[in-house]
Amino acid sequence: MSILVIGKNPQVLEKILAGLRAKGIAALGTTEVEKASVDFNAKDLALVAFGGGVDLSVREKLKSEFKQQNPDVILLDTFAPVAIQHIAAALRGDRAKFASRFEVTEHEGSYIVRLDVMKECDVRVEVYHLRDTLQAEAIVEQHISSGPFEARINAGKISRGLNMILVTLGGSEFYVHRIDRK
Repeated sequence: MSILVIGKNPQVLEKILAGLRAKGIAALGTTEVEKASVDFNAKDLALVAFGGGVDLSVREKLKSEFKQQNPDVILLDTFAPVAIQHIAAALRGDRAKFASRFEVTEHEGSYIVRLDVMKECDVRVEVYHLRDTLQAEAIVEQHISSGPFEARINAGKISRGLNMILVTLGGSEFYVHRIDRK
């Protein structure tokens, strides 16, 4: 079975598709975001990955339509810098070996990342900003024990426009949270 990657930037999409194919993954892609569930049927797909630039309302509509086509399809929110590893891990079923809960809440302009960590691992929390180019800043990088974990991202770290919070656990488990700040 194939996978489908939906993204907005054709150059980024081609790099991701090439990387997936190099790993032996049969990957299709489209930048025709609004038509994706018409142009592709999830009954023919194992996984549908949504890039960070795909609008939230369109993303939710497509997820619903793809699930109607195939209730077993894996729906994955991902982000270009880790998309290849993230998709490969999801296909292997690696998703939830380190955390049982991932949550991001806003509090007075800052964002709080909360995890329930099931086993000891390395954690990295990063914020990506899309200005003229993609910029990243590591907020936390440490080894953690099992139990609750919390990281605060101060308001000044979130810029106007598109921001992505990326949490990586054990180098192979990825969680993405999108923030559109006006």
